[in-house]
Amino acid sequence: MGTNGLVRFIVVVIVLFLFISVGEYLLFRPSTTSPPNEADINAIYQVVGEFGARLKDVPDSSRQSVALKVAASDVGVRIVKGVRVFHVEDGLDIPIFKTSDGKDETISINSHEGIYLKDAPDWAASWILNEMNSATVAALDSNLKQFITDRFYQAIKNDPSIVPGKPVSGPYPDRIQIDSVKKLSSTSYTVVGKVKLMTSTQTATGGVAGQSPIIITLMLNKVDDNWLIDAVTQSSLPMMP
Repeated sequence: MGTNGLVRFIVVVIVLFLFISVGEYLLFRPSTTSPPNEADINAIYQVVGEFGARLKDVPDSSRQSVALKVAASDVGVRIVKGVRVFHVEDGLDIPIFKTSDGKDETISINSHEGIYLKDAPDWAASWILNEMNSATVAALDSNLKQFITDRFYQAIKNDPSIVPGKPVSGPYPDRIQIDSVKKLSSTSYTVVGKVKLMTSTQTATGGVAGQSPIIITLMLNKVDDNWLIDAVTQSSLPMMP
């Protein structure tokens, strides 16, 4: 064997040795994630349980609920005591005025601002949405704030529709059934479950909550030795034929 052949042989042997060594390390190295801690699991079950049980006390601000609220409010022009008004909701009827040239009609939305009557339905929908968002955040403060991180709290304030709360109409969340708990690190877990729904009829008759076609995933972080929910996502289950 020539010098060049010997050199190539030595190089191949070294490469094979390194490849085998790295492979054995990856195969047999110890896991960097320790098994789930029982105390942590118990605390997470308690937090998710309390969170799920209180969702029914938080009105949601989803697009569907807003649409139902707008429809139920019967937004539009009415005659009240002989005067044409724009009705937004109970207790909020805004007088309609003619423009100075008499060609258009307007309403005053505050002491120094008015809009054309043709734009009033869109404004009313936005007004109702803001009112619903405020109600969601107020209920969040009194029911769920202690179970969520400051980051998630601010995220909800920016978009209250992400809270899976009680809709304007239909079944409402009664509890969360936990299906799996996965440890991501010593300070982070993921919980996957299903929202169980209840109707007013079931409540009145002592019925059992049914299963919602919704999967809920919760991310929990350990903050100052307390487990808090840092994110919530929902996805629909496929409907049964």
